[in-house]
Amino acid sequence: MRFVKDPPNNFYFIQRIDDPLYEASVVLTIAEFEAMRLKHYVSLTQKDSADKMGVSQPTFSRILESAHQKVTQAFVEGKNLNVYGGNINFKKQFLGYGCLNCNHEWEDLDATKDSKTKCPNCGSKEVYFLVKNPL
Repeated sequence: MRFVKDPPNNFYFIQRIDDPLYEASVVLTIAEFEAMRLKHYVSLTQKDSADKMGVSQPTFSRILESAHQKVTQAFVEGKNLNVYGGNINFKKQFLGYGCLNCNHEWEDLDATKDSKTKCPNCGSKEVYFLVKNPL
């Protein structure tokens, strides 16, 4: 299982639909896309990128190398590039509260900074607004 922040904005990079080579395409998995995004767009190290995806650094390196080979093949051979598939899980933003008394955290999609909520774990009023954004 690889962790991915968001799906790509474009799933297909094609020349023209009426192109006779339209069927000739290279498939880049979403994990390969995410590896390239983290390493080359966000500019993280391979170790940090691997941590974000929940894989080992050697596994991340293999995913990234496979992505490089596929993108290069698509460019050199003039093939379409499709992005889909793979064993992935999308990361999402966490919005909720945390308790200063018992360290319990809970998600609440309607959470606000001005809320007077109590901790569901210990009943404390000493709670804080909590937002966790995936990289």
